[in-house]
Amino acid sequence: MGQVKSTTTHVSIKPTTDFDQRFYYCSGERQNVWGYRLGLLVNNAFKVGIGGYYMNASKEVIAGANALSATGTSSYSNHKKLYLGTIYYEPYLLRRQLWELSAVFETGYGRTVNYQLADDTHSMTTYNNLLILPAGAGLSVNFKLPPFFHLQGFRWLGVNLMAGYRTAVYQEDRHYDYDGAYWSVSGAIFLDRLLDDLQQWKKDRAVAKQKKAVELHF
Repeated sequence: MGQVKSTTTHVSIKPTTDFDQRFYYCSGERQNVWGYRLGLLVNNAFKVGIGGYYMNASKEVIAGANALSATGTSSYSNHKKLYLGTIYYEPYLLRRQLWELSAVFETGYGRTVNYQLADDTHSMTTYNNLLILPAGAGLSVNFKLPPFFHLQGFRWLGVNLMAGYRTAVYQEDRHYDYDGAYWSVSGAIFLDRLLDDLQQWKKDRAVAKQKKAVELHF
């Protein structure tokens, strides 16, 4: 009788992390959104994970101003905050030694917090905390540093560029439009390269110890 060969498939899973500072263009104005992503790199083919994002924007408004003078007018400031938690799926389209291209798909849950503060009394005139369900898609390019001066640590660093579009699948806030295109530029840390270098260092160290033990034996 013939022997049945094993069909087990090795699955490679490595941690990954990304800074994610985005600049959105919504309702004719730019919004700066700070974010961070944590995930897993599966089989060196795609990443899955979670992200967290935060935006804080304010705008001064003068009520009752006329063309000649603002005397006697009242002023207040509009404050707009956005809190988002997302899940993302990022398959690689191309991977090269010093750069890689991937598509980014994400969705999640968030809150929009809007309120007004009167400048003279510093009192809050309006306040709301409303639901938003975002979804987005984009392209991401990573540029990786080579090991300058034979220092492997440079391989773990690089630059990330991203561009895409976010839309609100559902939002309770009807006053502001959160749909818009975005672009992003930030530093990058490649944990997969760091782990690969650590594993190679352990293998080289084990081989060196074994070779030394053989030499001492003889």
